[in-house]
Amino acid sequence: MSVLRNFARRSKVDVGCFNVLPTRISTATAARLLVPQRQFSTGVKLGYPVEGVPEHLDEKEAGIFEKLREGLSPSRLDVKDISGGCGSMYAVEIESPKFRGLTTLKMHREVQGILAEDIKGWHGIQLKTKATPVGEE
Repeated sequence: MSVLRNFARRSKVDVGCFNVLPTRISTATAARLLVPQRQFSTGVKLGYPVEGVPEHLDEKEAGIFEKLREGLSPSRLDVKDISGGCGSMYAVEIESPKFRGLTTLKMHREVQGILAEDIKGWHGIQLKTKATPVGEE
C-alpha cells in the first residue's frame, strides 16, 4: 500500500471509483484535474406527474427514478450518480405533493424507505426534498 501512496503523491491515480490526488496541490490545480460531471436540470419544471424516464439517466439512475416516481408521484425529480460512475453515491432532488405538512426528516425517511434495499449497497445519498406548493399541481 505504501507504494500506491508514494505514487499517488506524485501523480493522480484512479483507485476504484475514487480519485487519489497528491497531498500538496493547490485548489486551482485540483479544479483543473476534476472531470466535469452532468449537472442537475435546475430551473426546468417537469410536468405533473413526472412521466417517463429521462434519456440522460444511466440504468441505475433510471431504476431509482422509477421507484421514486411510482412511490411519491413527484412534480419534480432529478437523480444523479455523484460517485464518478460506479454507483456508490447518489444525489436526489425531489418535489412532491405527498410531502405537504411533513418535516424535512419525515420527507427524507419517505425517500429512504422507498430506496431501502438500494441504499444498503451505497456509500451514501444526498437528498433535497420539498413539498409541491398547493397551486402548482
